[in-house]
Amino acid sequence: LRKRGVNLIACPSCSRQKFDVISVVNELESRLEDIVDPIDVAVIGCVVNGPGEAKAVSVGLTGGSPNLLYINGKTHSKIENASLVDELEAQIRAQIENQPIND
Repeated sequence: LRKRGVNLIACPSCSRQKFDVISVVNELESRLEDIVDPIDVAVIGCVVNGPGEAKAVSVGLTGGSPNLLYINGKTHSKIENASLVDELEAQIRAQIENQPIND
């Protein structure tokens, strides 16, 4: 089978989350429904499981103080809660174009 579009991997949302994982994932799904190129994205709300998941995907986010963005398994930048969805969308689209945005 062929994979198409964004494959969002998210945590089940527990008391350790540092942002509203479900809202972020729902908003990303809505904004990225036009993407047909396959890409794996992890959105994990805490630092317990987040780093492992984020290191295994093209674009990953772990909640914490601060939230960390991973690109291709490597720590890339810190993101504030207020700009999570916008920054993730930009990075996912840039990754599909093979040009991650550098801060």
